[in-house]
Amino acid sequence: MKGHLSVTKMLAQVKYCDSIHSTCFPFIYLVAAAVTEYITNAFCVDYIQRLHGLIPMKCLFVYKTASLDITDPMGIMCLIANVKKHGHESDLFLTNLEPNLFKAVAEYKPDVIGFSVTSGSEPYYLELIRRLRKHAKFISILGGPHPTFFPEIIDEPEVDIICRGEGDDAIVALLNKMQAGEDYSMLPNLWVKKNGEVIKNQIMPLNHSLDSLPFPDRASFLKYYAYAHSSVKHFLAGRGCPYDCAYCFNHKLKKMYREEANETQYCRLRSVENVVQELEEVRKNYPLKIVYFHDDLFIMNRVWLKEFAEVYSKRVGLPMICYVRANLVNEEVVKSLKLANCVTIAMGIESGNEELRKIVLNRDMTNAKIVEAADLFHKYGISIMTQNMVGLPDETVENAFETIAVNARVKPAYAWASIFQPYPRTALWHYCVKKGYLDATHKQHASYQVESPINKGQTKREFENLHKFFALCIEFPSLIPLARRLIKWPNNILYNLIYRGFKGYTHIFRLKMSSGELGFFVYLWGIMLYKLRRAIGRTY
Repeated sequence: MKGHLSVTKMLAQVKYCDSIHSTCFPFIYLVAAAVTEYITNAFCVDYIQRLHGLIPMKCLFVYKTASLDITDPMGIMCLIANVKKHGHESDLFLTNLEPNLFKAVAEYKPDVIGFSVTSGSEPYYLELIRRLRKHAKFISILGGPHPTFFPEIIDEPEVDIICRGEGDDAIVALLNKMQAGEDYSMLPNLWVKKNGEVIKNQIMPLNHSLDSLPFPDRASFLKYYAYAHSSVKHFLAGRGCPYDCAYCFNHKLKKMYREEANETQYCRLRSVENVVQELEEVRKNYPLKIVYFHDDLFIMNRVWLKEFAEVYSKRVGLPMICYVRANLVNEEVVKSLKLANCVTIAMGIESGNEELRKIVLNRDMTNAKIVEAADLFHKYGISIMTQNMVGLPDETVENAFETIAVNARVKPAYAWASIFQPYPRTALWHYCVKKGYLDATHKQHASYQVESPINKGQTKREFENLHKFFALCIEFPSLIPLARRLIKWPNNILYNLIYRGFKGYTHIFRLKMSSGELGFFVYLWGIMLYKLRRAIGRTY
């Protein structure tokens, strides 16, 4: 290329200088020429790359872990993997584990920062963006459930772009357009601010070839000691749920895809071979003792499940955890899970009152069917974690004790409970607003373990306290009379410590859902240090 000094010319010039000057000058000239060569090369390469759109964009994800469980952020991992597959750079910073978040972001120099936002967490992320902008220049893009169902969050000054629905292809298309210096305001799934207005694009059809996507990227968060040393790893075998429970977002998402993208096949599965290959790769590269499938409903396809069990048992064979639904459970399903070395299943009861479960929650199954499914799991030696809610619309405290009674018949290793949260714009949120349980302007709480938003006074206190004693009442039924009295008292730190202590014990030692290894305790220590780092301005 013009302007470059060849090594031959450089050496010739050095030789000439050596004949007429002192011995030190040729060495100085050689160094100067080499530096010139390097700078010229670097400038030319950078210019050509920018001219042809070859410089990869840098897409960072910033995320705050939501609980004391070391749960892999599967959605972000999938996005990072696809971004890297298409030639761009990507990484993940956890706000509550990164030693100095603001310094790390400034040094990374991202072009784009993505945030996965659930309803109730949006105030936190908007403030986080404001603080990050003091340390770096970037385009902000919000994805996840809240921007999907509340796209008007784009009107907030902190938000540049939102992504509705699945973002695997949308984020790559955005980065490609940015790399080429082209307009990205018309990309499907994205709402984009441009010249003082918001360009609102329809969503694209769902990806039905999940095998075409790369395996979720684990390297991005295994820089954190707790994740690197946890032997419980999380996986997804598919996407979507065929049911329309009134409290869940799935019915709303299905409706959106049906109306905007004419999409009819919401539930999709990866091939058994593709799933098993990922498991083998993870086991080869990372500590792995327990496989935890986070699919909404792992057993929705019995043919796939049977094939999976046969292949998994031969090539992987590690203890496995998954989610099921009682009305889909029969002996054939349980045998398949047992063959796959399933040690724990999670199964929703939600309410022990059949009328509430069917009419209010839109879960049409009987208590008898739930108990029948539980008996099959006990028969084959598979532990059960039940999932329940207290503080439902139309529910009384006595109804909540009915839920405890059904759980006692199921005999779970742990009865998990949450305080009902009417997630905005779900069917049950509309029900609560219509019946006067909730004001339409109510701001969603980020946690389902703190308060009951639809109850008031003494009833509110009793539901919130019963949540803390729920699992203990099933483990030790003799405590129920005492619990009936204690739930009337003001909430206090002792109730919360009892709740967290028993939950932690069962998750580690019974259900194997959390790792009891050093990584877990380092994680807890990191969470405690997070408040200190936040106080001194290193994170938020």
